[in-house]
Amino acid sequence: MDKQTFWQGVERIADEYNIGKHPLVQLVREGKATKQQLKQFAIEHYEMTVRDSGPYIANGYINMSKLDAEGAELMAENFAEEAMGLYTHTGGHAALLFEFWEKGLGLPRKELEESSASLAARAMNAYFWLMVTQKVKYSGALGVLEGGFSHACEQMVAGLQQHYGMKPEAVRFFSGHVEADREHAQTGRKLVEHLLTTERDRQEFLKEARCTAELYWKGWDAML
Repeated sequence: MDKQTFWQGVERIADEYNIGKHPLVQLVREGKATKQQLKQFAIEHYEMTVRDSGPYIANGYINMSKLDAEGAELMAENFAEEAMGLYTHTGGHAALLFEFWEKGLGLPRKELEESSASLAARAMNAYFWLMVTQKVKYSGALGVLEGGFSHACEQMVAGLQQHYGMKPEAVRFFSGHVEADREHAQTGRKLVEHLLTTERDRQEFLKEARCTAELYWKGWDAML
């Protein structure tokens, strides 16, 4: 396939699985999500990507550095934000999710740390690890899909503040991801453009991107 056809395929997957369209996001935006669903959001998301995002992306950087120096530099920028909130000047994304749990939901931190997530969330976490350790060439798929989470967070911030009375400090996990994940989506596209130079690479990437997107969507389904 030519590059235009390839990128049309990428954008089709990103749009089809844009998490901003997920039913849970709509419920939060309209103030119809229950506290249990908000709690489940945190539990599933903590398992899928948040708890291990720093160590996983650090592994991705190490593995990418063996493959491509420019790609490794892009991953290092993502790590700095995930682990420390360096670019949004907030905090590590795990710390921000704990803020939502404690300040927004009024729940003890230990309960989230010891929570047991769905099979779908565990599968997404495992695929995240697989991408950054065994298939790092295709790891841009993770970034491309983060654009959808940016859209989701924009709607959820508005809903949580308007309908649930949450203060800005309780929803920094969401407000910080609005900008951060737009940047990560661009990073993902840069990795794709830079690393995928053959027809086979592009075909494999589309399969990896769709697989990642489906697993992530199912993790959100578990929040309902």
